[in-house]
Amino acid sequence: MRTKKTTILLIVFVLLMSFVPFNSIIRADEGYGVVTTEKGEMYKDTQGNLFPVVVINGEKLVKLNEYELAPLEALLKRDAKESKGESALPKEILKQFYASTYTYVTLPSIVSYTQRYKIWVNTTLGFGPSTIGNAGCFLTSCAMMLATYNLTINGSTVTPLNLNTWMKNNGGFSGDMLIFGAIANFPGISSLGYFDSFNDAAIAIYNGIVPILYMTPSHFSPLVKTNGERNRDTNWIMNTYWKDHYSYDYNTNLGRVYSPYTGVPYYQTVTQSGYNFASSSVFRTAFPQ
Repeated sequence: MRTKKTTILLIVFVLLMSFVPFNSIIRADEGYGVVTTEKGEMYKDTQGNLFPVVVINGEKLVKLNEYELAPLEALLKRDAKESKGESALPKEILKQFYASTYTYVTLPSIVSYTQRYKIWVNTTLGFGPSTIGNAGCFLTSCAMMLATYNLTINGSTVTPLNLNTWMKNNGGFSGDMLIFGAIANFPGISSLGYFDSFNDAAIAIYNGIVPILYMTPSHFSPLVKTNGERNRDTNWIMNTYWKDHYSYDYNTNLGRVYSPYTGVPYYQTVTQSGYNFASSSVFRTAFPQ
């Protein structure tokens, strides 16, 4: 009888646990998760940093910085892997990488934009009040990523301008803060991912994935070249903000710039850009289908 009762109790426990949301079984005393503070519900990352949690359209989002609202579930999944020393990248991508093949890994090509291009520089970012020109680095980075994947909006190459409209129409903004989770619903995208490892960034680039790098103070740009180390001199970006230049050859077929990106004024190391690496949530990306 005892064995039978034990079996029944185990079955009941498993059934109950299947209804517990993923984020509620992650405990803050494990080093990360959701905690309640005097300021309300906060997300605690693996380094102990706290970020506000907000609910928009029934989904819990994390305010990682002044430009970005990140899906809480995606951050928790990343933390669960990285806290065990595992890569946060999908297994199918990891299978295609061999560390011995590179000193530097360079993205073969990227469709490059600047947030200050004259056509969209004064366009309201999302629902405002900021403009793409003064606060659209994350939007512009996302447009570069999607355009590099050869994805389109109504048959046209993705640009910061048409992506801004698409995001507004598809739950991608709260004011002028970009809700990155909305890009999971962009046609041609399979899923999103966050990671902190520069080795993961090298693996992503090796597979043609565009990692978007978050830097301080408050700036995003695509990472296009790295040696897999956290070093400002060995990581190269396509800087979205370069006040003296507009989009490179925007009106020609050379909008797609090939490695080694010769002559592109905003292809530079993180050191040359004047920014620093963020302490956490360094990379985010979308994976094409």
